[in-house]
Amino acid sequence: MTRRTFGAGVLATGVALAVGCTRRSAPDPVTDPEGELRLVRVNTGLGLATGREAYLTVAEEKGFFAEEGIRIEVIPGEGTVTNLTQLATGQVDVATIDINAGLVEFAKGAFTDFVLTAVLHAQLLGCVIVREDSGITRPRDLAGKRLAVIPGGTNTILFPAFAQLNGFDPTTVELVSPPPPSFGALLAAGEVDAIQQFVLARAAIEREVGRPVRVFTYSDTLPELYGSGLGCSRRLAAEEPDLVRAFNRAALRGLQYAVNNPTEAGEIFARHPRHEGGQPAPVAAKENELLAPYVRADEGLALGEFDLTRLAQSAGILRSYGLIETSVRPEELVAPGLFG
Repeated sequence: MTRRTFGAGVLATGVALAVGCTRRSAPDPVTDPEGELRLVRVNTGLGLATGREAYLTVAEEKGFFAEEGIRIEVIPGEGTVTNLTQLATGQVDVATIDINAGLVEFAKGAFTDFVLTAVLHAQLLGCVIVREDSGITRPRDLAGKRLAVIPGGTNTILFPAFAQLNGFDPTTVELVSPPPPSFGALLAAGEVDAIQQFVLARAAIEREVGRPVRVFTYSDTLPELYGSGLGCSRRLAAEEPDLVRAFNRAALRGLQYAVNNPTEAGEIFARHPRHEGGQPAPVAAKENELLAPYVRADEGLALGEFDLTRLAQSAGILRSYGLIETSVRPEELVAPGLFG
């Protein structure tokens, strides 16, 4: 199967190129009836220990949320399914969602009471990391090797597509699932040949392994797929769109600031109590530096804005590999005009 065939049936529906609306100038802050800052609870993608989650803290400390009349409570995320569960049960107001995993869950009917409102990462962050001295110089060299994965994680779900597009049979790879914090140590000891990770973790893994590593990025093979985004309940999007827009404006300002100023972002991250025990400032800074090209918006779109045609293509890719069984129309899943 070639990439040209991906999503052809979906794209034939003639979906509009992008979702969005004109930005308002000098927006009024959203406040509660007493005029106090409005509390918005948001979960991270995964935990609080990694520098890629610094953008919320940066936006908070730089006053971006306060300018919008918002204060935030940041709750550690545990991946898309748990994050959507927290959203469905009212534990959070805004959820960080892997966009592809969100498509899968929506198509299954497991979670349907949510909408995507903004793009955080315009490209997949997933990758496979190997030691540079391993003799594995290209993805197809992973055939017959031992790969550490997170069961049910997006990287694992997309691995068959990654493998087939790189010319090897995914069933020839032995998948093992040790605790994720042990991945680096196992790679260093040679107990696994490769690990699934995010590209931003390169510096941390090299530090743990004690030698150079080689990274095979999913985005090189599957450039059509988005990474993570922000979402909320359909009720909140419909009843309080100004609040959603205000939150997204501040969050995306924090994200842009963090990647433009990675050293400062790393320092803000490392000194904040919510990230205690997480990455030291230099490592968190490196994560934000590496994140910059993955944050960049598609040509002609604003930061955070969805391209519906691209999202339809993503759904087609997932369906081509049997990850979703029913067609998903992007306009079912994206709330227009709420990215900022």
